[in-house]
Amino acid sequence: MTGIIQAVVVRWRGGDEVRRCLSSLLANAGSCLARVVLVDSGSGDGGAERLASDFPNVEVIALADNRGFAYAADRGAGEGTEPLLLLLNPDIEVEAGAVDSMVDLLEDRPRAAGVVPLLEGFDGASQHRWQLRRLPGTARLVFGLSGAPSFSSPPEIPIAVEQPAAAAWLVRRTVWEALGGLDPTFEPAWWEDVDFCARLRDRLGEPGFPADEGFVVEPAACLRHGGGSSVATLGREAFFTAYYTNLLRYTARHHPGRLGFIRKGLQISLSMRMFLRPSQKKALRAALRATARDRGRSEL
Repeated sequence: MTGIIQAVVVRWRGGDEVRRCLSSLLANAGSCLARVVLVDSGSGDGGAERLASDFPNVEVIALADNRGFAYAADRGAGEGTEPLLLLLNPDIEVEAGAVDSMVDLLEDRPRAAGVVPLLEGFDGASQHRWQLRRLPGTARLVFGLSGAPSFSSPPEIPIAVEQPAAAAWLVRRTVWEALGGLDPTFEPAWWEDVDFCARLRDRLGEPGFPADEGFVVEPAACLRHGGGSSVATLGREAFFTAYYTNLLRYTARHHPGRLGFIRKGLQISLSMRMFLRPSQKKALRAALRATARDRGRSEL
């Protein structure tokens, strides 16, 4: 099994979390890890150069501009040929034995597209309700929500999950390439992982497609995850604008017949939140304006 995983970590500014991520990955991923690629998405803060010096075994790609998480992840994935891709957020810390457990599960389920660990915060609290979700339907999209949590409590046995967050994915390269990776039009981030899982669901069982089963969660693998670092760096106004316009892009692709209804409902929902959450009024107003002027882009 030696050397079957290429890990890809995407960095955009932030603090020391990526240093901890890389250190834990190199120390704990085991013999399956063949290559680590860090893609710096136009941070422009000298971090890429410092990390390249401090981690000589990591391939560092410094992009000139921030073209978004999906673009950077695709670029990093394209640097290798290993059969498994391990996609990690920079605020993940890898625990000993977790990656081996994920690889073992994929070997036991050769037609599964990928496997994900259970994530927990640095305080030990499970993040399963945020991490493991169903794909969203019309009602949740109208209210600006992602899919409902798949499990009320952390699963205790390996089980299929429709839409795991892309904070930590171990995915077969054949599946990644068959789907064309993440869609970089979901920039700078958010909803690209939901779109990937929806496209995966639509292809499962298709003749010639390399998987009959989607992602599976492996409870024996547990990784620690901070969360929210990109939102803090980007700012609430830019985050809301990106999140809700990308929601409409997802809707245009996967629910095209309901786009008008969902757009109108979303705008009503955002307007109501402006009155209910006055501290977020400025950011919600910016998102509301963006969803109105985004008509041409999101209907592509």
